[in-house]
Amino acid sequence: MKTIICGAGEVGKSIAEKLSKEGLEVTVVDESKEQLKKISETLDVKTIHGASSLPSILSSAGASECDILIAVTKSDENNMISCQIGYSLFKIPTKIARIRQQDYLKGEWKSLYNKENLPIDAIISPENEVAKAIYRRLHAPGSIDMVELADNRLKLVGLKCEENCPILNTSIRDLSNKFKDILSNILLVFRGDEKFVVNSKTTLEKNDIVYFVVDNDNFLDAMKSFGHDETESQKIVIIGGGNIGYSLAKKIEEEDKNISTNLIEFNKARSEYLAANLKSVTVINGDGLENEILEEAGIAETDNLIAVTDDDENNILSSLLAKRAGAKNCMTLINNSSYSSLLNNIGIDITIDPKLVTISKILEKVRSGKIRSDYTIGDGFGEVLEAEILPNSAFANKKLADMNLPKNIRVGAILRNKKIMIPNSETTFEVNDDVVFFSETNSIKKLEKLLSNRPEYS
Repeated sequence: MKTIICGAGEVGKSIAEKLSKEGLEVTVVDESKEQLKKISETLDVKTIHGASSLPSILSSAGASECDILIAVTKSDENNMISCQIGYSLFKIPTKIARIRQQDYLKGEWKSLYNKENLPIDAIISPENEVAKAIYRRLHAPGSIDMVELADNRLKLVGLKCEENCPILNTSIRDLSNKFKDILSNILLVFRGDEKFVVNSKTTLEKNDIVYFVVDNDNFLDAMKSFGHDETESQKIVIIGGGNIGYSLAKKIEEEDKNISTNLIEFNKARSEYLAANLKSVTVINGDGLENEILEEAGIAETDNLIAVTDDDENNILSSLLAKRAGAKNCMTLINNSSYSSLLNNIGIDITIDPKLVTISKILEKVRSGKIRSDYTIGDGFGEVLEAEILPNSAFANKKLADMNLPKNIRVGAILRNKKIMIPNSETTFEVNDDVVFFSETNSIKKLEKLLSNRPEYS
């Protein structure tokens, strides 16, 4: 499969790295020679210097033989034009564009995106996706990460094993026996700089970051088994009224009347816009780094401080000030991923990397077979995939034990006839099963092949 990536920034580079490692033929197009040089020095991909909105540049990138075009340049307009040219001149089957300007995304303009007008098959809005990710975590207290899967019947949860975790030094096998009534399955563990897929002999240790899947009905019980019994937020403070802060505040306002929200925005004109468009949110014009402003926002009684300005240092400092002033938890937006590993040690509870959120949504659209969702974990370590079992796939009517899957692929759960199942070695996959997998990056291509329909032979 041939892929053209328009844009050699952090997102474009990360996608190119993942797809090239999976053996795909990747070409990266960008106007920056410096960015392209960095990519060509570290990745096995082809690079083309020039504007991806020019037909000649796309042609030299191999657009006539391209299967997927992913447009993630800094310019929305450039991304749109690249998709249009990719379709009109080169008939590229799948076109994905990152679009950040909210006006392009308003519901009344949905008719713009079709074959007759602007042929974009999938639009990714990082700001909207980040806002959704934060909102999900507000409703999973105690977690550091949470994604809904299997028609919202299943949660993928990431949490930290604190000192009070009652199941420390307990093997996965013993946990399965101890909590038979809880439909959950541990998939992987981060331990310091080490990341690994669990097996039956794996034991949990203090400060482990654990990812598991759990049936919605068993979520609270599963969290308690890890020593987490936090309650959902009643009061939050958002610092930063840009697209992410506004989208989050709007979502809370429309979907959760039980949360009291204060929003701090430095720019006066933007504050006035926010106040005019948010009915139940209190907008405060001021600097989130000033104690007086934090006090005005009621930071001492805040369940969650959410710092989402466009400045990493500002987000970090305001989070630390809020914690010192009494905020119970903080979520901090970090664009520079090199900061992430440092922040948990200084009191920041959850970091949010918009790059990873964006990459997850893009890969969801790239994956072959009946893959319904894709979530990147551990800065490229692996992905949680949700996929339908197709009639002629390698999984159809096979026992898990007979699949001989690599050790770095783990089956998390199955949704069958609206019921969640936690599989064991004797579980047989059935056609139309909705299955959640975790795979390390180097085995994803193998998993995709197993999930894809194979041709029938007479």
